[in-house]
Amino acid sequence: MRPYNPGEAFFLQWHITDACNLKCAHCYRELPKADLSLHGLESVFANFRAFRATLPQKKARVQITGGEPLLSKNLFAVLDMVAGAGFQSRILTNGTLIDGATAKRIARHGCRIVQISIEGDREAHESIRGAGTFDKSIAGATALRREGVQVTFAMTLSRANMKDVPRVLELARTQADRVSFHRLVACGSGRKLATTALRPHELRRVFRFVWGFRRRAKSVEVPLRDPLWKPFIGCDGPAGIVDGCSAAYGGICVDADGSVYPCRRMPVGVGNALADSLSGLWRAPLMESLRDRDLLKGSCGRCSLRWHCGGCRAVAYARSGDPLAADPQCFYRPGLVEKTLRRVSSALRGWRSCDAATSGGG
Repeated sequence: MRPYNPGEAFFLQWHITDACNLKCAHCYRELPKADLSLHGLESVFANFRAFRATLPQKKARVQITGGEPLLSKNLFAVLDMVAGAGFQSRILTNGTLIDGATAKRIARHGCRIVQISIEGDREAHESIRGAGTFDKSIAGATALRREGVQVTFAMTLSRANMKDVPRVLELARTQADRVSFHRLVACGSGRKLATTALRPHELRRVFRFVWGFRRRAKSVEVPLRDPLWKPFIGCDGPAGIVDGCSAAYGGICVDADGSVYPCRRMPVGVGNALADSLSGLWRAPLMESLRDRDLLKGSCGRCSLRWHCGGCRAVAYARSGDPLAADPQCFYRPGLVEKTLRRVSSALRGWRSCDAATSGGG
């Protein structure tokens, strides 16, 4: 296995409940699942700790989500577990259930970063997440920052809300510490929105705007997590180092019932964390195939940047049913001159500047 970007922390995306108070139009959840007991959650975490000991990454974090994690009666016990093991925790939430008292508890139990989904201005956000949700989410962000908890706004991009990217960026200047953007993956309930997925030229236009904002703005971070940022800004890495899509490389997902996936938005189970060791599941055939970028198909398989980008495997799977298919939203079509300039630019700039450009809190 080639080493993944050494600047990135390995992450466990841990869905501790399937319950949710919203019914978002683009939700990736499938059929309802039964939540694990606290004892079951403790077993999963013990499994992860044993797995973590086998990994080469120097840093690791646990991203706690749902469903809506604030609906889990075990949330704060899980936060204590994570803190007690010395891992950084993050909560991924819709933010509507966070008031002042809850924000204090989150801070007291060791969580220092919370991601809140914001989909645009009030109209755009509530068309996706429901009436009354916008103000509640912003109020949740305000309460968290008052307690010293950093807030990341996360926007899921589609043709339905791409015009609101400037609004979300400006909102983040005053209401958040960072803002990140994720592509719509048409799985779960979100399948019915497949036709609203951005076309390649639309995604590139959004990237261009976000990149310009990122270069100007100093008060808010804009981490560049999407693998297609690599070709957009010309980031090549040294031979032998993998970057871009994190599926089966940079993280692993455990669902509310213990099911294990290479990525939450690629709901192809490889086992269950209650019955199987994560170390063993990490070597499952699907995981191994995702780690061999030479197996990628179509334009991704032919691309010189496949080991530094790889396209989004979840988007590819959602569109085609094949996790190794080409990323259908890729806009990268290099000519000979661009290829030459990219090689020269990469040699001059080196890996460190590339890593700095694309890393940051999530």
